[in-house]
Amino acid sequence: MSDLQRSLKGPHIIFILKQRYAFIPRSLPIILLLICCASPIDYFGNEVDINTDRIFLIKMRKDRTDKDQYTLIFVEQRGDHSKNTKMKRQKTLERYVDLIKSFYGYTEHDILDERERGIIEPRYYVTVKFN
Repeated sequence: MSDLQRSLKGPHIIFILKQRYAFIPRSLPIILLLICCASPIDYFGNEVDINTDRIFLIKMRKDRTDKDQYTLIFVEQRGDHSKNTKMKRQKTLERYVDLIKSFYGYTEHDILDERERGIIEPRYYVTVKFN
């Protein structure tokens, strides 16, 4: 048995790993703080102010059967929804649909389905057919 194999057996490997990665527990709170304080980024890489936009796009799924139909998945702001915030959500949805139309070269769209899910992390699902 070589020296390397003997050193990797038993408590020696644990001691080596503890020495090598000892900085992780100390720096973990700083890393978490930096991640939590970062502003959210939408599907297209734009920074989002959730207070003014109400929703932002995180996923865009293409339908398996129809290549021009997509399910848009948005993160929604938590809290009570008033008539004003629903109007904000509709305006932001229209902006995203217009962006998708210009990006992929579509001219028309039909919203087939809208649904909301979740309480802790609310999601807003919209199925859109583009022409």
